[in-house]
Amino acid sequence: MFEREYLFIWIAVGLIAVTIAVAAAWLDPAAHKINSRVAEFEERYGQHKRRRTARGQRRDTATSLVGRLASMLPSTSSASGTLQARLSKGGIYNPSASSTFLGVQTLLTLTPAVVAILGALFFNWSLSFALAAGGLAAAAGWLAPGLWLDRAVKERHLLLRRSLPDFLDLMVVCLQGGLSIQETIRRVGDELRLAHPILAGELSIVQRDVELGATVDQAFRRFALRSDYEGVRTLSTFVRESQRFGTQLTEALRLHAEMLRLQREEAAEEQAQKAAVAILLPTLLLIFPAVFVVLVGPAMIQIQEAFAK
Repeated sequence: MFEREYLFIWIAVGLIAVTIAVAAAWLDPAAHKINSRVAEFEERYGQHKRRRTARGQRRDTATSLVGRLASMLPSTSSASGTLQARLSKGGIYNPSASSTFLGVQTLLTLTPAVVAILGALFFNWSLSFALAAGGLAAAAGWLAPGLWLDRAVKERHLLLRRSLPDFLDLMVVCLQGGLSIQETIRRVGDELRLAHPILAGELSIVQRDVELGATVDQAFRRFALRSDYEGVRTLSTFVRESQRFGTQLTEALRLHAEMLRLQREEAAEEQAQKAAVAILLPTLLLIFPAVFVVLVGPAMIQIQEAFAK
C-alpha cells in the first residue's frame, strides 16, 4: 500500500515538474531577449553562424519536444491561422509558436487527467472525486494558455496606446524638418528604442518590410494586421491616403496624436469611475457588517438586558 502511494507521489511530482519546466522554458522572457539581441548583432555585423546561450538551447529543445507533441494533434489550416493571428497580436511572431502553444495546452490538459487516473489506481481515491478533480483541473489547464494570451494582447495594446502619441509627435517633427518618411521611421525607431521598446521593435519590422520592397502604406498595413489596434489602423489609413492622393501627412498625424491622448484620458477617467462601483461590493460584504456590529452591537446588548429584567 505504501509503495503504491510513494510511486503515485513520485509520478505526480515528475509530471508536474515536467509541465512547469516546459512552460517556463517556453515563456522565459530573458532567453527570448538574449537570442533576439544576439541575432540582431549577428545580422548587423554579418556573422552567419549563430551562437546560442545554454538557456536558449534548453528552450529550443523544450520547444521542439512540445512541437512534436502538438504535431500529433488533429488541426485545420483555418484554426492554425486563427491561432497564429492571435499570437501575432500578442507580439509572438515565431512560426512554430502555434504548435508550441497547442503542445503546452495539451500537456496542461492531459497532466491533471493522468494524475487523477493514477490517484484512483494507486491512492484509493474515489472514482467520482478523481473524475471531478481531473475534469476541473483539465479544463483549467486547457483555458489557462488562452487566458494568458488574451492578457498578453491587452498588455501589448496598452503599451501601444501609451507609446503611439510620442511616436506621432516625433514623426511630425522629423517630417517638418525635411526628412523622408522612410528616414523618419528609422530615426524615430532609434530614438524610441529605450523609452518604448515594443513600438521600436514593430518599427524595425516596418523598416525591414520597406527595405525588402514593400511600400510604406503596405508596411503599416501589415503592422495594423499584426497588432489589431485601432490607433495603428488609423495611422495606416492616413499613410495610405497621403501616399495615394499626396495630402499633407503632418497635420493628420498631429490630430491623430491629440485624439489618442484624448482617448487615453477618457480611458483613465472610465477606470476611475469603475473603481467606485468595484469597491461597492467589498464594502457591503466586508466593511459595512463590521461597522454595523460595532455601532449597533452595544445597543442590542442593552436592549436584550432590559427585556431580560
